[in-house]
Amino acid sequence: MFCTNCGSKLEPGNKFCVGCGQENKLGWFYAQKSKIIEWLKNHKKNILILSGIIILLIIISASSSSSTNNSNTQSTSQAVQNESQSNIATTPNQDKIASSVVNIMCSDGTDDGSAGGSGTIMDTDGLILTNAHIIPHSSSGNISQVACVVTLPDAQGKVKEIYYGQPILIPKLSLEYDLAFIEINDSYTDNDGVTWGTYPNVFPSFLDTVCENDNPSLGESVRVFGYPAISGGGYYLTITDGVVSSLPNDGTIVTSAKISHGNSGGIAVDENGCFIGIPAMFDSDEAGSLGILISNNTIVEFMAKIKALQDSK
Repeated sequence: MFCTNCGSKLEPGNKFCVGCGQENKLGWFYAQKSKIIEWLKNHKKNILILSGIIILLIIISASSSSSTNNSNTQSTSQAVQNESQSNIATTPNQDKIASSVVNIMCSDGTDDGSAGGSGTIMDTDGLILTNAHIIPHSSSGNISQVACVVTLPDAQGKVKEIYYGQPILIPKLSLEYDLAFIEINDSYTDNDGVTWGTYPNVFPSFLDTVCENDNPSLGESVRVFGYPAISGGGYYLTITDGVVSSLPNDGTIVTSAKISHGNSGGIAVDENGCFIGIPAMFDSDEAGSLGILISNNTIVEFMAKIKALQDSK
């Protein structure tokens, strides 16, 4: 054994260190250990009872503390989550939304069989949701000779990439709901041999960060993205603002956000960037002051019927 003060070697039981003259606490313990052990034996029962009480108090205290901490943690977590959701809701990523909205031109090869409009990329493989009426088709929905060209915008809404697209009309459902798809299937090469895009590609999907507004309120803000013909012949992305003007009970939403020829098939979002619907048409009055959206609920219904058709096969 060694002195804890100066490190000098000690004989067991020595209370003081010869080297430094100070009391050696460890040596004192060894000198008294037989008395301590005897005392512990005599009071073993009391010690066990006291220990049990102390342990119980510790457990109760720890449990209470844990509950309080969990409650505080949950409250803090909920507050952070609410704040996070609030931040997301009040700061929509307009560039993200805009990059997924495309210009569409379709033709069946005849002079009268061309149409244009807008669409929104719904997955990274290039599947686009749009209106059926912008795709030339027969009264039965036949589109066998139709080819489409899809234009993607840059950050300023100008032409960035161009692709070929294959239109997809769902028998009966597309004409009933005025909804259809276009699937990007190749990059476009112009007459000068310039290729405007890369295929296959990972396309900017609107659904990557989408939230949905299934129940917009009267007077709620609306922002419409699309390619009206007035914007450089439909080659420039255009954004218009308005409010929910009316909520007819027919699966549509009436809005004061300007909708013109070419906006059809684009996208409408609320002030939080949440999906409200698809601009489909403008009203027939002379001023054209109101537009019609196909609501998100109607689109969900359309998708559900497609799934039911697939499941029945």
